[in-house]
Amino acid sequence: MSAVTATRAITIPRGASTIERASIRLAAAMTGWATRRAERRGDRRERMLAAVKEQQTRKNDSRATDHLLSQMGLPRR
Repeated sequence: MSAVTATRAITIPRGASTIERASIRLAAAMTGWATRRAERRGDRRERMLAAVKEQQTRKNDSRATDHLLSQMGLPRR
């Protein structure tokens, strides 16, 4: 997960109209939504990179190939 956290509380100034209060709350909600979405996208990207790296590592591991060949009773490479 990301290190970004929302630590700032919404402060609505005194004397703000109904539309101003609503727009401040809407902006805070949209900011939270966008932050969570970006964090999820980053987490998903990290997981995908890890999976690709694992696949590439597995594919190029010659010891694993030799082990599988020996289990099947075939001569090693």
